[in-house]
Amino acid sequence: MTNIPDKTIKRKAKNDLIRFLTFNVNGIRTFFHYHPFSQMKSSLKDVFDYFDSDIISFQELKTDTLAISKWGKVDGFYSFISIPKVKKGYSGVGCWIRILPEDHPCHNTLKVVKAEEGITGLLTVKVNGQQIRYRDDVNLGLGGYDDLGITDEQLLLDLDSEGRCVMIELAYNMIVICVYSPANSGLTDEGEVFRMTFIKVLFNRIRNFTKMGKNVAFMGDINICRDLIDSADCLNLANINLQEYNTGTMVESKYYSDAVKFILNPDTPHRKLLNMLLSDSIIPELADDGILVDSTRYIQGRDRLKMYTVWNTLKNTRPSNYGSRIDLILLTDVLKYNIKDANILAEVMGSDHCPVYADLSFESISTEIKPSSSKIPKFEARYKFNLMNYDVLSMFAKRSKTAPLPRISNSSSASTSNTVKYGMAKKEKSIDTFFKITKTQRPNRTLSTRNAGPDKGISLRTTRISSSQSDAKSLKDIFGSPPLCRHGDVCILKTSKTSDNPGKKFWTCHKSRGDPNDPDSSCGFFKWV
Repeated sequence: MTNIPDKTIKRKAKNDLIRFLTFNVNGIRTFFHYHPFSQMKSSLKDVFDYFDSDIISFQELKTDTLAISKWGKVDGFYSFISIPKVKKGYSGVGCWIRILPEDHPCHNTLKVVKAEEGITGLLTVKVNGQQIRYRDDVNLGLGGYDDLGITDEQLLLDLDSEGRCVMIELAYNMIVICVYSPANSGLTDEGEVFRMTFIKVLFNRIRNFTKMGKNVAFMGDINICRDLIDSADCLNLANINLQEYNTGTMVESKYYSDAVKFILNPDTPHRKLLNMLLSDSIIPELADDGILVDSTRYIQGRDRLKMYTVWNTLKNTRPSNYGSRIDLILLTDVLKYNIKDANILAEVMGSDHCPVYADLSFESISTEIKPSSSKIPKFEARYKFNLMNYDVLSMFAKRSKTAPLPRISNSSSASTSNTVKYGMAKKEKSIDTFFKITKTQRPNRTLSTRNAGPDKGISLRTTRISSSQSDAKSLKDIFGSPPLCRHGDVCILKTSKTSDNPGKKFWTCHKSRGDPNDPDSSCGFFKWV
């Protein structure tokens, strides 16, 4: 892993490129705890400018309607956000489209024509005081609702109940689909049925769009690993040594049958469904009917290995780059010649996933697009979540209704009158100064240690050192000296969390799990205390 870039991740060229970027942030609030985003004061505009991106999709927002004002009103961007209808603080997908200046060559390209929440067209949006279903109004819905494979409307509504998809139609005859596909992490039968139904309906909708003559950009956390070379676990299970076969082409040539079995495995039918959508699938019979191309693989080539976008946090596999690739930007096959750059940004932290981007040239096409006078879609966050008139004073007003002042007893009226006046004055001051930036005074630990005098500082430091030495000696007395692993390094002590041996201590290699043939990965040493 390389160092995290502090400066903007610039495009190779500026005016003629549109950058698509997808990132599963695994909680948009905690995302801002990581460098360099921790310096951006929760500003999405600063984040988008940092990535130098125009069409951005974030997944797993894990937000709610109370916090939407922060993410739904971003200067210089249209915002489209879908959150779960029932579960709170779960899932959630956002798509932001940059509003380019009128003299920009791609201004008309990014003009938003329509926007739709969900994959079925059965969700509603408020228009003139009434809730209208997208599929019931040609001015709202994107179309392509026929032959989705499911006719049960309640089942279809269930698919759209978890805030997993946002669709945007741009003036350049393009539909941008931002998705957080179900993963069935619990490995339940019910979860697998939901996952497969969601994928089938979504993929049928994508095919319908292409039949309508639309271009498609399908981006997000697809939660499907398309090829064997995109899964470290599966390469390991197949006993494929990446030290010996160090390119993806070599792996797929030597282990072609394993690569095909990976895709056609009946226990993982979602892989086959995805490959049936891809014109660059390694299985010719599937590629023949494919309509989308994997932008990252198209630019980086099949030689590149370990191009992972997600890692196991619990097993700490990111340092050894032992993960899988499930975050993709797929584009209509005819657009592959417009792709000028595409890559993963594995060095960017903030989540267990990393961002993925693709730069497309639209300058020659933009000149053919006539200026659009379309109104902003009602699904835009300012309308959808009624953010147009949202302000701080109204927020305080709402709170004052639900939190009346306590009653004051007669016996203490004289003594409390000043208290009430003081409280009111304090409130007025806080509102007046709400928009002023104030510096919070923090204790200067370095200064206080110096002021304590040299003897106290030395005494404190000596106490800490002796305490650490004492703790180490106590551990050694209880568990004995740590053994050496197969690397010859001192092992670390861990606690078992399995149901068979809960709380039992064991020694293990200090390095993170990874490719068994990688010397920087765990050697697999294990010993019960």
